[in-house]
Amino acid sequence: MAFSGKITAANHADLLAKVTSFITGDPGTSGRDWTVARQDSLTWGPATVFRNTGLSGSEEVYVGLCAATYTDSVKGGLVCKVYKAFDSAPGGTGFLDTAYGNGTGQNGTHAFLPCWNAAMNVWIWSNKARVVIVAECNGVYANAYLGQLRRFSLPSENPWPLACLTDGYTNLWQYTTWHDAITSTGSRDADLHRRNLAFVRRGSFPLATTFSYYHACHQICRPDGVWTSHFAICPTTSLLSSSSGYETDMKIDTQGTGIVFPEGTPRLLLPMYVIQLENTGDYTGASAIGEMYGVRWAPDSLAGIESDVDGYTLFPDVNRVEWHSFMAIGDE
Repeated sequence: MAFSGKITAANHADLLAKVTSFITGDPGTSGRDWTVARQDSLTWGPATVFRNTGLSGSEEVYVGLCAATYTDSVKGGLVCKVYKAFDSAPGGTGFLDTAYGNGTGQNGTHAFLPCWNAAMNVWIWSNKARVVIVAECNGVYANAYLGQLRRFSLPSENPWPLACLTDGYTNLWQYTTWHDAITSTGSRDADLHRRNLAFVRRGSFPLATTFSYYHACHQICRPDGVWTSHFAICPTTSLLSSSSGYETDMKIDTQGTGIVFPEGTPRLLLPMYVIQLENTGDYTGASAIGEMYGVRWAPDSLAGIESDVDGYTLFPDVNRVEWHSFMAIGDE
């Protein structure tokens, strides 16, 4: 398991290069032993697909990143993919494949880590099962969780405990989350605001409408191998009522205001459970399928941005520090 510490990247193409260098840079270190399955030059920029074996050492985990640049040569970010299987031969699995890779949302949106073609601070956590990236550019914290979840069942019962979770999306480029905006273009309520990994929003309960997952490119893979946007993150998601016809309520973002941990005392870091949902208006068929490795929710009104809590680094909810919706990321 490996952590890059706080490093810098000159732009989003360099971000891809820094991720590649870190996660493939030391075959003798768990988490830095990813291999490059294939590299491509796509229309919008360079793309790399990485492979590892999961914590068991006997599975196949494929994560894809494309450093995509908008026509103005300034805007862009990392298009993110996770695959059940990947044919690395020339002419094999396409980078944007949706047969094995996670699918697209309405209007063909893909999971996206937004960042300008400009300097940024970067943190990377990797083990043999997943890669987590946080990129801070001008005070906005983009984030991505790519790869396996810690499954709550036997491998035979859930062969693909996979997730592709980011705080933005793009269809290259009409419907796109830009790095310097907390809201997204052409979106419905469930898609509107960028959220950190503790509040992943575009995987949301359908509530008998077709709009709760309007640009739902945030997806998990069900045990039957079907990619879906019908999931919830617990404990930060409430399925008991809806604030609109388009989404479930999240827990009140300011509920952390009453939680204060004096300096020098332990802070509360809550694990993030992933709940698979059915296309109904209640909990029928819901099941806990896993949790994110090394991602915690840290409700705390006095938490400091980028502070360290027992090896976990605290990050705000993209750029809304006053919401007290901190996520904590570490290796485990």
